[in-house]
Formats: sequence, structure tokens, C-alpha cells
Amino acid sequence: MRSLFFCVLTLLTFDSIGAQKLPIKLGPDDVVVFLGGTDMVRAQESGHLETLLTWKFSKAKPSFRDLSWEADTVFALGTETERWRRDGYRGIKGLGNLEQQLDKIGATVVIVQLGKNEAFAGREGVPKFSAAADRLFTRLKGGERRLVVLSPTPFEKYKNALLPDLTRRNIDLSLYINALSSLSIKHGARFIDLFTSAPAATRDGLHVSPEHQAALAERIAAGLGVKRPGGVEGLENLRAAVREKHRLWRDYWRPSNWKCLFGDDNRRVFSVGRNKVPTIRDEWAKLPALIDKAEAHITAVAAGKAKPARTPQPAFPARKVVLDPMDEQKAFRPADGFAVNLFASEKLGVANPLSMRWDARGRMYVACTWAYPQLRPGEIPNDKIIQLTDTDGDGRADKSTVFADGLNIPTGMETGDGGVYIGQGEELLFLRDLDDDGVADERRVILSGFGTGDTHQAINSFVWSPDGELFFCQGDGIESRVETPWGVSGLYQAGVLRLRPRTLQLDGLLDDNMGPGNPWGIAFDDWGQSVVVDGAGGISFLTPGSIPAKHRQRLDRIGPPGGYCGVEMLNGRHLPAAMRGHFVLNDYKANSVRRFALKADGSGYKLEWQTTLLKSSHRNFRPVDVKVGPDGALYIADFYNPIICHQDDYFRDPTRDFHHGRIWRLSVKDAPAAPLPKIVGAEISDLLELLKSPERWTRLQAKLELAQRPAAKVTHSLNKWAIALDPKDPQHDRHLLEALAASAMMESVQPQLLDRVLRAKNHRARAFAARIAGRWQDRLQDADTFLARAANDEHPQV
Repeated sequence: MRSLFFCVLTLLTFDSIGAQKLPIKLGPDDVVVFLGGTDMVRAQESGHLETLLTWKFSKAKPSFRDLSWEADTVFALGTETERWRRDGYRGIKGLGNLEQQLDKIGATVVIVQLGKNEAFAGREGVPKFSAAADRLFTRLKGGERRLVVLSPTPFEKYKNALLPDLTRRNIDLSLYINALSSLSIKHGARFIDLFTSAPAATRDGLHVSPEHQAALAERIAAGLGVKRPGGVEGLENLRAAVREKHRLWRDYWRPSNWKCLFGDDNRRVFSVGRNKVPTIRDEWAKLPALIDKAEAHITAVAAGKAKPARTPQPAFPARKVVLDPMDEQKAFRPADGFAVNLFASEKLGVANPLSMRWDARGRMYVACTWAYPQLRPGEIPNDKIIQLTDTDGDGRADKSTVFADGLNIPTGMETGDGGVYIGQGEELLFLRDLDDDGVADERRVILSGFGTGDTHQAINSFVWSPDGELFFCQGDGIESRVETPWGVSGLYQAGVLRLRPRTLQLDGLLDDNMGPGNPWGIAFDDWGQSVVVDGAGGISFLTPGSIPAKHRQRLDRIGPPGGYCGVEMLNGRHLPAAMRGHFVLNDYKANSVRRFALKADGSGYKLEWQTTLLKSSHRNFRPVDVKVGPDGALYIADFYNPIICHQDDYFRDPTRDFHHGRIWRLSVKDAPAAPLPKIVGAEISDLLELLKSPERWTRLQAKLELAQRPAAKVTHSLNKWAIALDPKDPQHDRHLLEALAASAMMESVQPQLLDRVLRAKNHRARAFAARIAGRWQDRLQDADTFLARAANDEHPQV
């Protein structure tokens, strides 16, 4: 195979046009446009290539514009087969299709990099790719534009054995690159080989890592005839100015809330406004002037006449009044037997909280936003994750630390794998505290390409399934296209996303509005069955929709519409036994926390409302997240705002509250709190015993901790523990399920354990095992036997 690989490479004709060896020339009227997928997106964010070109042509002062987008392909850009671009070029609406946008911004040079995403189709896809690229290059060359074609960088084998060995795709990729090279000759384009030269290091086998962006930029610049001793070294000030301009351009060309700017919500109050309150259009229209100013600053820095300076942050709305949380607490009416107390408020830095989670030490993390619903023109984002600690166990936080700042509307958050996952706009981030001082030292992008069409529908409500899959939601204003080592994964409009972080497998569920229109919450029961709640459309039983499909089969609704945001299953010793297994959800429009039970109804469930747990007459009480904490009490994130609806309130309504936010704790009177177990540093044997805990939080944290330990050692102990379970224990099958779930969380395939759970007495355990059999089918020996047994529900224990 290796010899075939190099044989194919000999077909490549990289420098077939003599003129291509001459350095590129750029003048004052030139506008260079960048097109491509994730690698181009991140190359432009790094700013290294544009900095080198700006340095070389500092006297000519050309302009640069980035039109790249994650998961772009020759088909998407050509709007031929992929719905991602089928409705017109997904950039500034009103500028028309791709050619019209290029004409509008005055593009004279187009630098395009495509082919890596398309190569997942294998060699069979080369003819279709070549024909589409031929048509695309014709369009890009229109108007006498010059064309530069960059080859993709090679796939690499990543150290994580759970990721696919992408180097096996390099033979196919070379065929796509050969097509690009040949088409470059046909269209008189400059072709730059980034494939056969020294490989660019990746962090996932697919995308160039941040620490190798400078080297990649230098290789591209050299292909354009631009060489500088030391590369980008010494150009830090210029690169800072370039990146600031790029940030402003992206806010303009790829704006958040584009659905409200240009889409089907563009005539609602949020977009149109009244009474001289600024609208989203008013503010968006200010960005071109800021971009011009930033470009003038780049020119000054390049000439050595100025230092880099970020656009000043607009004055933040001043706090008009200081509000006492106790005034809000007086309006609460908890259910009989319950008491409510303040856990944390703005006095500890909590403002507009979106979600809350705990780490294995019992510390709470709260995602807070001051930027919502959108940054002001030129504003630098600085939303935060606040870490809260109850040091004396009295049910009130008394220590606050800013775990992370510089975020932009972090709508999703979940702890795990030694850090915190954050969803903000286009990106899924992972943050980690390396020295345990309560502050994140590491921040990296895991995946990107999630939609930003509506900031109150962006990826949200992160939650772990019992077997270690990270579920989250997006609304109908969102179109996500994400490049993964398994190929492009997407979700068109509203639905649910499922990520296996260890393998980077991402699946879109309920594609194209098969389910809720604005989902904001997922919860699992003890057996892995799941529900999803909607901000406007009701409650649905999610499990039947947990297979990726595009058949447009609607998911049935089991609960009526409401203003739902956040859902949790009640569990643990602290809460009344009669309520365990019920669910709670927030109804932010009705200022309440409601409770419901699920009753079996054929192959699904029906919903039965129960007594409301918390009701308030205070209009600012806006519960948006609800979770059972480590102590067994129920915690409620209170956005605290008179303004809550996105499209039907003024964009800059002066009554929006940016300064307050509360975390409330709802507990059972005279009932002891659940004890905080030792998770971090515990022995494997002790962690395994915690899988029997009545508290789901404890069981989840034990599994997450086990997944951080050496897999072989944990697996050996886990199997012994599962075999030793007492078959007479009424909870035997659930404990066995937890063992299987722990194996799945580690991505450790255990056929014998799977077989035992498939034979369990409890049908709910067997149903869970059937889903694991499907998840493992490509790594199971004799997978057909397991799948047949799961499908037929054979051989339960007697």
C-alpha cells in the first residue's frame, strides 16, 4: 500500500505552469479572499498568513476578506447538492450568491483550499468531485479574478487509538489532490502543494493544530513567492492588528442572530424595534466603519507608526439599582415539606446564569453571560464561568472564583474528563485547571462549525448519558456542519446532538425539525431512557429518535407546550421516596419549577403532571436550569430578568437586566443532606462500590473518574465486581447496568458483560444493553449474534 501511495504521488503535477514560480503581486486595489473549510477558518483566525502578506505588501495596502466556513466543500460552495448552501451563499444575506458576494467586496484574488472533506467519499467520489471543482473554479475565476488553489494537508495518525487511522485515507486524498492540480493547469491557477512537503501536525489527525499554524502559513506564503527571514517571528504587533480586523469582519460577514437579521424572524420586534430603541440591524450596520478603522490601524502598524490596539469596548450598562435577593425569595411558594434558600447571587459574581454543573469535588460551575443577546459592535466578549464552593456545608456558597473569562454566550456546559466542556456559538471548547487553583489554564477547541443563527437556540443543555455520551440541543435557527475524523457531521435546524468525546463521533438526531422546535433540556432516567423539553413546543420521549436519520418522521409529543428550559430526574436519599423517578422542569414563562411522572404507554410513555415544586409571583424569577446537586437538594439557576423572549422583545430593551442572577437551593425540611463521597484519588474498588449509590450524581462522577484511570486495570476490576454482584439484591440489574455503562464510558468493549445484561431479568436493563450492542457493533466479534439477540430480546434470566 505504501508503494501505491508514492506511485500515485508521481502523477501530481504541482509546478506545471512556469508562471506560477513567479512571486504573486498585490496592489492597492486588490482584495484577497480566502475560501475553505475548518483548516482555512483556523488559519485565518490565527492571522499568520495574512500577516506575512500584509508585511510583504505593506506599501501597496491590499485588503483581505475571509469567506471560509467549516465543512465547506466544492458541492456546498457550488450550491449543487448540499442544502447547507442550497438557499444561497450563507454569508451576508442580500449580497446574493457566491459570485455576487465576491463582486460586492471587490475580490481580485481567491485563495481556496478544498478536497479533504470530499476525500471521505473514497476514490469512487473523484469524478464527481473533479466535475464540481471544475465548475466552481470557473465561477471563482469570473471577472478576471486570479485563483490560488491550496492542496489539503495530509491526514495523520493520531496517538488516540480510539480515533480512526486517517493515514489510510491519504491514498484516496492524493487522487483528489491530483484532480485539483490538473484543474489548476486548466484554469491557469497557481497550485500550492501542502501535501507532499513536511506534514503539518494535527491534534486529531485531521486539522492543523494551533501550535503549527505559523509553519503552515510560512509554507503557503513561500508557495506565493513570499519569504521572510524568521517567518512570522517579530511580527506579533502586526498579527494582533490583523486578528482584530478579522474578528470585526467575522462579526459582520458571519453574524450571530443572522436569522433575525436576514431570516424568517427578520420582521419581529427584536429585528425591527420601536420607540427609537436600537435594532440588531442598526448595530450590524456600524461594523463596516469599525472594519475600515481597523484596516487603517493595520497600515499604521505595518509602517511602524502605531502599536496594536483592540477596538475600545463600549461602555457597559451601569447598574442602576442594587437588588436584595431576599425580596425575590419572599415571593416563592415551595411545595409542602420543602424550603428554599439562596445558594449564590450577584454578590458572588453570578449574573444571567445559563447553566450550572459540579465537578467531582462538589464545586459548582455557573456559566454567566453579559453579552446575550449579542455583542455590541466592536465589543470584546468577556462572559465567565464562575466556580462556587460551599466550604462549610451549610447549603450556601461562600467562595467564588472566576474559572474562565473571555467567553461569548456560553449556552452549554458540562463537567467531565478532568475539565469543563463549553458550548459557545460555533465552538465546542474544553477547559481544564492544571494546578487546581480554580482557574482554567488550558483552553482548546474540540469541534467547530455549530450554527449561530439565533443565540437563544445555539448548542445548549449539555448532559451526560449514563454511558458517557454528551448530549446537547440546538434550535430551529441553527444549522451545524462540523468536520470530525469520521467525516462531516451535521444537524439542520432543530434537534439533538450526541458526541462521544473519546472518539469524536458526532451524530445529529431529529434532523430538520423532526422533533422540538427549540429544545432546551435533556434528561435520562436510571435506565437510560431520555426525554427532551422545548422552549415553546412541549415535551417529547427522545429515545425513539436516538438513531441518526433523515426520514422526516415526526417525534411524538407527550407533554403540552410551555416555556420549558432545563429538565432533571429526581433521585437520591434526600428527596421524598414518592418523588424519586419523577422529573422536574423549569417553566420560565410561568415563573415555576414543575414536576411530572412518566407512565408506561405501550412502547413509550405518557406524561402525568404532579404537584409543582416551586412557584413565584416575582416576574423576574426566570428558572433556566435545574439539577440535583451532590447533597441531594435541587438547585435552580435563575436568569433573573424581566426580558426573556428573544424575538419578541427589543434588541436593546433598556429594561434588560445584565447585573443580577441567583442560584436557589430547594431542599426537604428536616431531611439530612446526602454525604459528599470521595471521588478524586479514591481507590478503584471504592469507586466501583459508588456505582451502587442511590444518588445519580455520585454514580456519574464515579464513572467519569474511572474513565480517567488506566483502562486495563479498571476493566479487570470492573468485571470482577460485576461477577460478584449478589443476584438476590433487588437492585442487581441496575448495578449490572452501571457496570456496562462504565465500560461504554471508557469505550472498552466487554462482550461477556454485554451478554449478561442482555439476559437480565429487568426489561429496562435489556433495552439499555440493546443500545450498547448497537453502539459497539463495529467492534464486537460476532456482532450479528449480539444484535439479533438484542433485537429479539432473547434469553432473559429465569
